[in-house]
Amino acid sequence: MARKKQSPDRPEVPLYFGLSPNQVVAFNLAQARLLRGWTQEQAAEALEPHVGSRWSKATFSAAERSVDGERVRQFDADEIVAFARAFDLPVSWFFLPPPPWAGPGVPAKLQTPASGRFGEPLALLADLVFGDDHHEAQMAMRLSAFFDRLGPNPMSDAQQRVVNMVATKKAELVRTSVTDLEGWQTSLRSLANQLEDLAARATRAANRELGGKG
Repeated sequence: MARKKQSPDRPEVPLYFGLSPNQVVAFNLAQARLLRGWTQEQAAEALEPHVGSRWSKATFSAAERSVDGERVRQFDADEIVAFARAFDLPVSWFFLPPPPWAGPGVPAKLQTPASGRFGEPLALLADLVFGDDHHEAQMAMRLSAFFDRLGPNPMSDAQQRVVNMVATKKAELVRTSVTDLEGWQTSLRSLANQLEDLAARATRAANRELGGKG
């Protein structure tokens, strides 16, 4: 947590409450458990088949308390995938931004080695999780290539939804491209008409000038 200096008779006041990506995962782990209405013991039981061992209640509690910053658990990719399967939520859930205010007058910010003194907006996480239009196009093409190579193997419902999403995205890209092309064609026709009109005016002016000289 970054702090700013106060006068000697006053305590330091935090500039912001900094959250690392691991602390964001810890926050969302607790939110996933509350969403399911599970105790920490029930959540540990659901998680066991996916992590290969049973978390104790103390381990689960410590993982959730990582958000407070005392001892931050370093979650790995295997654990986050296990969370997604145990709680039946997408991996992206565990990187969603927490509320932007940690307390009265104390904003919550994303804290990474590149954040600098003042941290970064938590909304940056949403951009990193969902990407922009350019990223969506790249994801669609990547997923399309994967499913093209999947062959005749039956797809899960979730995979079928992704295929449908990719197909929709492809259609949208084609529609956008065609619309852009039609716009360019209209602009080029307009430009050609203007050039033709200018050429005709220049020809008439030249003819008048020659006629006057004759």
